[in-house]
Formats: sequence, structure tokens, C-alpha cells
Amino acid sequence: MKAGRLLAVTILALLLFAGLCPAQARKPSYDEEYRAAAAQLQRRQYPQALKTLDGLLTKYKESHQVRQIQLSRSECLRQMKKYDDALALLAKLRADFKDDKDLQAGTLLTTGDLLRTKKSFPESVAAYRKVAKDHADQPQHAADALLRAGEVLCNDMKKYDEGLAAYAAVETQFAAQVRQAADSVLRTAVVYETMTQDLLKAAAAYQKLTQKYPTLYQEHVLAGYFSKTSACLRGAKKLPEALTAMKQAEAALRDNRYKTPQAQEQVKLWMEMKKFPEARVECERIICEYPLELDVCQAAQTQLVEAYRFESKFPETLGAARILYDAAGSDRNVRAAAHVVAQAFRSVDGHLGRANEFLLYQRFGPAGPDGSPNTADDVRANHLTAARYPPSNPGRDKKFADAIKAQPNTYQGYRAKGFLYVYWGKPKEAAQHFRLAFRASSDAQVPAAAHELVLVGMKAYSSSFFGLDKVFEYISYGPKGKTGKENIADPFRGL
Repeated sequence: MKAGRLLAVTILALLLFAGLCPAQARKPSYDEEYRAAAAQLQRRQYPQALKTLDGLLTKYKESHQVRQIQLSRSECLRQMKKYDDALALLAKLRADFKDDKDLQAGTLLTTGDLLRTKKSFPESVAAYRKVAKDHADQPQHAADALLRAGEVLCNDMKKYDEGLAAYAAVETQFAAQVRQAADSVLRTAVVYETMTQDLLKAAAAYQKLTQKYPTLYQEHVLAGYFSKTSACLRGAKKLPEALTAMKQAEAALRDNRYKTPQAQEQVKLWMEMKKFPEARVECERIICEYPLELDVCQAAQTQLVEAYRFESKFPETLGAARILYDAAGSDRNVRAAAHVVAQAFRSVDGHLGRANEFLLYQRFGPAGPDGSPNTADDVRANHLTAARYPPSNPGRDKKFADAIKAQPNTYQGYRAKGFLYVYWGKPKEAAQHFRLAFRASSDAQVPAAAHELVLVGMKAYSSSFFGLDKVFEYISYGPKGKTGKENIADPFRGL
């Protein structure tokens, strides 16, 4: 019995050993060995990869194996800058695999690339054209070949007409290859813009990208092509056409990040055409359509001030500058707006007296820099209150009223209404709506709501930056203030 058990264990061990030995001695397959060579190639170990591939070539003779190995060998040679050897190998592959159309096209494209690298430009173009001719039934390869031919002709040989013809052929002959067709249009635009300086044709090509191929591009890229269209038209002194293009761009784009620059460009074009009333209307349209794009609105109002100045309408310049200051809610914007107001006082007065006093009052209040009343540096008056807002008209009033009516009674809606009232020149209504925004704000929104209520709403309402610290204290602690012993007057009385 014992001997039987021992025999069974011995037989089992022999069976296991017999099963394990072949696995241990198994030679790696072609796929495994080729993957090792491919890994070397990927790690840019080109000499090692070439040596490994040479070894594989002596072991594996199947047609698909030889083709794969030789293609990888040609890539190693190319990366090692052995261009002639690589070209010879590619020619041999085409001779050995005449029925493989993908290989024929692919190796010819690579041949064109190598010839371009060698600066054999005519031969490179010839290789690409052969692909386009012989493989017209493979539109992906043929279109790619024409694109590459166009690039060599334009960039390297400066034969722009031939290169542009190659690009045009892609769009006409291979329109179904939509991405390559669009790429041919983009390359055409670049050639016209940067090489031949034919800005009108460049603009037409960029415009074609936005009109014929808009779905191919992310919105920020599409916005760039719209801007290129306008820039080329401006360069060609076609300002009305550029304006039309920018209107189309603003209407076509969805995200305000990309819409608003197109709107701002329209203002610049009106200004460039010296059509200042139209520029002002455009500025206020921007404000009414994008009231919560704060920097955009400040830029628009700044342009509006400049439009009045260019017309030498200095009282209106000052009134518009006051609106700019009213609406400024960040330190940067307040400083910039204060400078614009000071400039406007200078334009009205012809001297810097009120301009300097305005700046002093806004910073230090009536007691001046020393903070003590009845001293030499006292500021007599807040001159900002004398700056009357520019006159309105029924069309302007309707535009602002409609924009306000379109806003919801929510935190963001009240904010938008507040800014719209500021730009309309109605500071009391602006302060009322910023206060409503503060009341409607969530806990997370309270700091921003308080900031805008004080630095925009109450600054506009009181015509002064000075004294706003007490408004902040009232909002934060109530009438008794931070110490609990004060008696702060309600700054919102009358609102």
C-alpha cells in the first residue's frame, strides 16, 4: 500500500515535470519578439531596434511578418538619418508588395517626406503627386499627398500658384474628406495672409472656414478664425466688410468669452471709421447684452467716453466718465476710471484744478490728506456731483428698460439690473437693486454682494468713494457698529 502511494506520487511528479518543461523551454512567438523591437523603437533606441529587427528578418519569412519588420526597419533608418538607405528600403518594399495598395501609398508618402528632408524638393513633390494620381481611389491618402505637395511648393519652393492649386484640388476633388478639405482651406488662408499678402483672399478663406466647416472646430478655434477674417479685412482697408464679419461672428458664437471680443471689435471698427455716434450706440448695446461681463462693460464705457472726446463734446465726456467711475467695482477699475474722470475735467476746464481736487476728495474726503477739517489742504467740494450724465433719448431709454425687464428677480438678475441702471445714469435705482441682490444672496454670495452694494451701488449713489467704510461697517454690524457703541446713520435711508 505504501509502495503504491509512493509510485502514484512519483508518476504525478513526472507528469507535472513533463507539463512544465515545454512551457519553460517555449520559444517566444513572433508577436512577442516584434513587440520587444517595437518597444525599443518607441524608446528611441534606434540602433538596438534595428539590430533586433535584423535578427527577426532571418527568422520569420511570412509575408505579413517581412512587411511589418521592413517597415519598422525603414523607420529606424529614417530616425538614424540614413535617408538613402531608408529610401532604398521603401522602394524595395513597393517592388516586393505590389498588390498592397495601402503599403504602396504609405511608402510613397514617406518617400516624399524623406526627399523633403533631404531638400530634394522637386522629387518630393513628384512622389506626392504620384500618390494623388495613382491612389485617387484612396481619397485619404490622395488628399494627404496633395496637402503635403502644397506645403513643399509654398513653404520650400515659393511656387505659390502651384501650391495653392494643390490645396484647391483637395477641396474640389476630395470634398468628402471633410477635415482634409478644411485643412486645405486653412493652409490657403495662411499662404495668402503671410506669404503673398493678399489679405482679401486670406479673409475669404478664413471666412469659408467659419461658414462651411464650423462644426469641425472647438469654439475658441472658430472664434480665432472669425478674428482672422476681420483682421485681414481691416488690413485690406475694408472696414465695413470687417464690421459685417464681426457681427456674424458674435451671432454665431455661443460662449460669452468668445462673443464679447467680437462685439468689442465692432466698437473699434466704428471708431476707426470715425463714426462716433454709431460707436456709442454699439457700446451701450454691449452693456445691455452683457451686463455681468464687468470688464467688457467697463471697456465699452471707456470707448464711449473716448467717442465723446473725439467729437469735442467735453461735457458729455465728463458725464460718461462719471458713469464709468460709478460702475467701477475693483481697485484696478476704480483707479483707471478715476484717471478717466480727471482727464475729462481737464478737457472741460482746460486746466487741472478740478481734476486734482476730484482725485483728492475721492481718496481723502473733504478734510483732505491730513484728515483735519479747516486746514489748508481741505477740499472744498465733491466736483463729481457737478458732472451731469449725458442726455438720453427715447431709443436709448427703451434699450435699457428692455434689458432690465429681461432680467429675473434673482441674485444674478438684481445684479444685472443694478449695473444696467448705473450705465443708464440712474444711480438711485442702481443702489436699490444692488441692495436687493444683497438680500437675495446666499451665504456664499454675501461677500461679493456686499462688495458690489457698497463699491458700486453706494459709490454711485453718493458720488464719492470716501466714507464707504462706514457703509461696510453698517452692513456687517448694524447701526451700533463694530464696537457695539456707535450710532451709524442708516446709509440706505431714502432708497
